[in-house]
Formats: sequence, structure tokens, C-alpha cells
Amino acid sequence: MAAILGYGGKSVPRGFKNDHPSPSGVLNARNKIVPKAENDNNKNREILMEVETFSFYGDLGICKHIKSVLETKARDTVFLTYKQAVKISQMKKSEDVINIYKSDGSVIPNSKLVELKTNALKCTDCSMCNMNTCMICLQCPHVGCLSLNHAKLHYQKINHLFAIDSSNGLLFCFQCGDYVNHSELETIRRNELYRLAGKIDSDDDDNDNEEGEENEDSIEDVASHYKPPLAVAVNGLRGFINLGSTCFMSAILQTLVHNPIIKYQFFNNDVHFLNCESNLLYSEGVGSLNESNSCITCSIDHIFKEFYTSTEHGGFGMTNLLATAWYKKKSLAGFQEQDAHEFWQFLLNEFHSDYERVTGQNHSGEDCKCITHTTFHGELQSSIRCTSCDSVTTTIDPMIDVSLEIKKSKNSKDTISLYDCLDLFTQEERLDTMYTCKHCGEKTNAYKSLKVNKTPPVFSIQLKRFEHILHNDTSNKLDIPVKVPLYLNLTKYIVGNNQQNEIGEKYIYELFALVTHIGSVNTGHYIVLIKQGDGQWLKFDDSVITLVSQKEVDNTPAYLLYYITHRI
Repeated sequence: MAAILGYGGKSVPRGFKNDHPSPSGVLNARNKIVPKAENDNNKNREILMEVETFSFYGDLGICKHIKSVLETKARDTVFLTYKQAVKISQMKKSEDVINIYKSDGSVIPNSKLVELKTNALKCTDCSMCNMNTCMICLQCPHVGCLSLNHAKLHYQKINHLFAIDSSNGLLFCFQCGDYVNHSELETIRRNELYRLAGKIDSDDDDNDNEEGEENEDSIEDVASHYKPPLAVAVNGLRGFINLGSTCFMSAILQTLVHNPIIKYQFFNNDVHFLNCESNLLYSEGVGSLNESNSCITCSIDHIFKEFYTSTEHGGFGMTNLLATAWYKKKSLAGFQEQDAHEFWQFLLNEFHSDYERVTGQNHSGEDCKCITHTTFHGELQSSIRCTSCDSVTTTIDPMIDVSLEIKKSKNSKDTISLYDCLDLFTQEERLDTMYTCKHCGEKTNAYKSLKVNKTPPVFSIQLKRFEHILHNDTSNKLDIPVKVPLYLNLTKYIVGNNQQNEIGEKYIYELFALVTHIGSVNTGHYIVLIKQGDGQWLKFDDSVITLVSQKEVDNTPAYLLYYITHRI
């Protein structure tokens, strides 16, 4: 078995794939290598020992997985993330606080870094703070503890292969089941450790690679960029500044930002992140936006990162998205009022187009792994019944959402409910034209009906509140109240199910977002209500966020409804 040359010439086994389910086994062995420092000089020697202990990086396995990642456009981002993680790894607990020296001999207190690390290195899943036994994901903001195995569980669930050991900055590959090396990453790690030990100063840096050129940054500079996360940032509670009749965009974006399935997609969208040439433009501001490099997926991805990782909590100016949307769809250009439903459809079409562009593959339906199809795609079955032979011809069509008329069904009472609208949508109706039956060949009357053949993770509904009157060429808005259930049972509308009381668990949906339109056809304003994980409802009115009661939700006239499957 291969081994790492340890302190005192002892060998530390490293091929623990078959012996240990996570890095904890190697951590326990490695923690015995270097004795605890008792003063500043010993502390510097400890850092140097750690450098020398793993200086023979050739003894660590070469990982083909990290090699392939560094051959993509994510290379620079990986280097930056890794360098910062190595710096974090050298901040110790309060009882181990030491002074770090600049090249001129002056002392930099380390207490601020310790405080910030305590806040930053908490397990994402259980909030445990053990700074020497956690793994920092190289591909997303996740921090996983080793004591409860949350680091490995994150890999198994998300398939993020790489994590950085918070105690020493070494890279661990879960696919290889071992610590691994890459010459450029090892150079970054060694230079950072030497610099912190006082062996490298800003005036004498012999590192020639691009990453090493940043060694002149002081510890104070590093500390200034680390801030404890705010609760509002973690929850994504942030509004959008109205840039001039952009409320239709704000409302739709909030339904995406707070959709847990879409949030998961964006924070794990490695296919797009690694392959889209526009990524650095939106994430780092490299280059200038134009029609050829505009990308809706990158723009929305930037919004997700700002909402869930930034310490800012004021209104967000979506200037990049606005410009990108104008480039992509000319009818959106300008500051005239737009329809929120049409904008939602535009975004979904762009998500699919962007996926096909970066993958070079053409997919549709359940075969497509884009955000649109994995979140919203379902199927409708259209059935035509011949009145001559009573045969039924069925056709399956893709479904992203359903548009429902606001009318009473035959059996409805005075109040119109969403179920009434669904009954009307699925009830059998006579065709306006004569139908030629494929079975009997007769040209006769026929009846058509619709049912859901396949349910999507998110069931999206548009209530047709805007109608066009043909005889006088005018438009009208229907302000008829519709009773909207918090939990929607679709069982009776599914192919093969007819009884409302037959509860099929996978057909139960929970309302999590409601978009409403205030005003008339020609002028108005969009607001969205979002249900939080704790059951509370929030109203997003552009940049203003307020808590609302369940009664206010019930009394809000819905235009767009988003239901999420009750059990994800």
C-alpha cells in the first residue's frame, strides 16, 4: 500500500478507500503527525512541518477527475476557490490563536480571522462547528462535517467529487476515495503555507504561476473579504429594484429563486457552468455584454449566487438580465408593460436552448435534462371519441403548464374554485367541425377531452384573466375571484383515475407561489406571494418584502399559480 512520508519518518497509510468510508480515518492518523505548538515559533515550525510532510506530492495519487475539470473554463475559478480555502485552513481556534508576521516584522492579530472562520466553517447540514474536521466543497458553498458523515453524504447526493480538508488544505476526491494531487494546486497550497510561516514575503516571491502573484495580499486583506453570512442571504430574501415597468420580471424571478427544485438545479448546474463561454462575463464581469455572448441561464445563475451567498440584502438591480432579455427577445426591449406569463415562458425556452447549446445535444421531453424539462415538463393526453363507433383515439402532447378559463362548470356553485376550472378544462366537449374517424371511416360528430398523462415536479397554472373580444377588437380583464386550495389533489384529472376521493400521494401538490395582477388590461402591477419553508407567506412587491397572513393569500386574485409536488 502506498504511503505518505510522515513526521519523524513514519509512514501514514493513505489507500483508505476500502478501510474508511470518509476522510475521517486519514484525519485521525494524520492528526498524530504534527505536535501541537506551544508558542509562535513552534506554530511556524508546525506550518513548515505540514508543508514538508506533504511536500512529496508525487506520493499522492494523480487524479484524472480533477485533471479533466482543470481543462475546462472553470480552471481559474477552481484555483481561486482552492487558494482561499487553504488560507482559511490555517485559521485556528481561539485557544490556538497566534500572531502572524509581515515581512517587515510587524504583527497582524489573528483574532478576527478566527471569529470569521468560526462563523464560516459550520456544517451546512447540522451547523456543527469543528474547524479541524470538516470538508469544504470545491464546487459549491457546502461545508460538510466528518463526525456525522455529512461531507460524504453531500457527495453521494449531489455528485460533487472534490472537497478541501479544512485542517490543511489538501484536496480529497470522493470518487478516488483518497487525497489526490495536481501539481498546480499543490504549488498554490505550498506557497500559501510557506507565506503564512513567514518564508515568503511580497518582495521576494519566486513563484512564477499566476496564482502566486497574489502573495502580496496581507492577512488583513484576506480578512476584509470574509464576512459571516446574514440570515437574509441564506434564505434568499431579497427584492428587485423596479427599473421601469419591470415588475413582471421581478414576480417571475421570485418564483424561480424560491423554488427548491430550481435552486438545487442552479447550485449544481455543473454542465452549464463548465461549458458556457459566457460564464465569466456574468460571474466575474470579464468582457462586455453583447448579442452574441448573452446568456439567460448565466444571468439567472448570477442572481441565485447574489441572493444566497451575498451579504447584501437591499433591492437587487437586474441590469444584466434586463439587457440579456432585450438581446434575446426584441419584443421585451423598452420599458412598456409586459405579460408575466409570457416572460415565464420565454425564460423556460431559453433554459432549454442554453442546455442544448452547451451540450451540443438536441433533446425533448423526459429525455432532456435541462432545468425546464426536469422541473416543469409533464404530458397531456388528448382523447377524441367518435359518436358513430364509440372508438377513442388518443394523442400524447408535452405540457409545461395549463391555461384555465375562469368559468363555472356544470356542477359548480356560486363561488368558482380552481377545481371548477380544472373540471372545465378536462370535461368532454363537442368539436366544432366534423371528424373523420380513423376506425370506422365515418365523417361524423366527435367529442374531445383532456387529461394529465404524466405529472411534473412543479405544476404550473395560468388563469385566463385577460380575454380578447373579437367583435369589437377590445381586451378585457376578468376580476372574478377564484378559490385556490393550498393543497391540490390532481387524482381525478390523471389518466386512469376518476374519483376525487382516491388519494394518490404522488398527485398531491402544495401551493408555494402565487402571482397576482393589480389594475386593468392596459396598466397594472405584478406582485408575488411566496410560501417559505417554515409555512409563512411573504409578499414580494419589487424591492419591498412583507409578511402576510393566510387570509390575505386566500383573498388575493391569482393569475399564475405554482404548485410543487408535496413529497420531493
